[in-house]
Amino acid sequence: MIKNIIENIEHRTNDTISLLEKLVNIDSGYDNPEGIHEVAHIVGDKLTAFGFDVEYITDPGLSTHVLAKRKGKSNKNIMIIGHMDTVFSKGTAEKRPFKIIDDKAYGPGVLDMKSGLVIALSALQALSDINWQEHNLTVLFCGDEEVGHHNDKASKLFMKEAKGKDAVFNMETGSDDGAVVVGRKGAIYPEIHIQGKSTHAGKDPQKGASAVLELANKTVDLHALTDYEAGITYNVGVVEGGTVPNAIAGNAKARLDIRVTTVEQIEIALNQLRTVADKQYVKGTTTSISNDHVRFMPMEKTEQTMKLFQVVQDQGKQLGIEPEIQPITVGGGSDSCWTVMAGAPTVCAMGARGELNHGEHEYIHLFSLDERAKLLACTITAL
Repeated sequence: MIKNIIENIEHRTNDTISLLEKLVNIDSGYDNPEGIHEVAHIVGDKLTAFGFDVEYITDPGLSTHVLAKRKGKSNKNIMIIGHMDTVFSKGTAEKRPFKIIDDKAYGPGVLDMKSGLVIALSALQALSDINWQEHNLTVLFCGDEEVGHHNDKASKLFMKEAKGKDAVFNMETGSDDGAVVVGRKGAIYPEIHIQGKSTHAGKDPQKGASAVLELANKTVDLHALTDYEAGITYNVGVVEGGTVPNAIAGNAKARLDIRVTTVEQIEIALNQLRTVADKQYVKGTTTSISNDHVRFMPMEKTEQTMKLFQVVQDQGKQLGIEPEIQPITVGGGSDSCWTVMAGAPTVCAMGARGELNHGEHEYIHLFSLDERAKLLACTITAL
C-alpha cells in the first residue's frame, strides 16, 4: 500500500504545484471574504470528487468554513483540520504572486497555510485513487483562523467535530527541519486604556496627570511578570498616547501579547494583569482593560498525542524522511487547542516545510509537498 501511495503522489507532483499556485494567487485575508469563499469552493470541489459529503458554513460578509465527511468501513474516526485565510490584505497576490526560485516556492500564504491545504488534498486523493476506504474521515477547514475567529462559531465547531476522534492532524505550517508540533501555548491579546488629565506641559504641568507616564510604569511591571520557566510571557507590543509634545498626555493605551502553557495559567495571567491595572503610579489616572478573552487556548501535550506522534515518526522512518521527525512545543497558537480540549489526540504542523510565515519572504521547500502528503496518507492508513 505504501508503494501505491508513493507512486500516486509522485505522479501528480506538477498538478499539486499548480493547485498551490492557484490558491496562493487568490487573496484570502480578513478584508476579502470573497477570496476565502473562492478558496473554500475550490477545496470543497476537490473533496466532493474524492467521495466526501461537503457542507459550506458561512458567516455572511466574514468567512466560509468547509466541513466534509466520508464514511469508511471501520469504526476508526480520523480528522484533518486547517484554515484557508491568510494575514495578507487584498491586492497582495497581484503585487507578489506565486513564484518558484531554487526549489522554493514563494507567495502570500504559501506556507501559512495554502500548502497545508494542498498537502491534505494530495494525501486524500491518493487514498481515493487506490480505493482505500477503511476509516471514517472528517475534514474541517475554517476561514477565520488568522483573526482568532470572528466569533466562537469555528472554535465550537472544531470541538464538536473532534469529539470521539481517534486522531486529528492539523495541516498548519511545518518547520524547516520537518518537526511536528505536539504542544502550543495559549494566547491572549488584551488592551489596557489609561485616562489621565491633559494640561500645558510648560505652563501647568503640575496640574496634569500623564497617562503616558502611567503606561510606562505599567509596561515595566508587565514585562517583569514574564516567567520563562513556567512558560508565561508578557509583551507590550503596541503603545499609543498623547497628542503633542507640549501637552501632558491625557490618554494612552497599549496592546499586549500574553502567552501561557497550561489552561490553569490563564486565570493566573489575567489576575496578574488586573493587579497591574489596578495599581496607580500617577495620581489622577485610571486604567481599564478590554479584549481580555482567550484567542487560543493552550494545546497541552498529552499521552494520547505522543502515542499518535509515535505513529507519525514511525511512518517517517519507513518513508526515509531525513532528519528523523521530532516532537516540538512552540509558542504560537492554533486550532489544535480546540481538538485537544475535546479529548482527541492531535498532532500539529503537518504542513509543508518552510519558514518566515506572515512575511513577504515566506517560503516552502517544494519537495515537502509530496513528502508531507505521503507522511499524512501513510499515517492514516497505519492507524
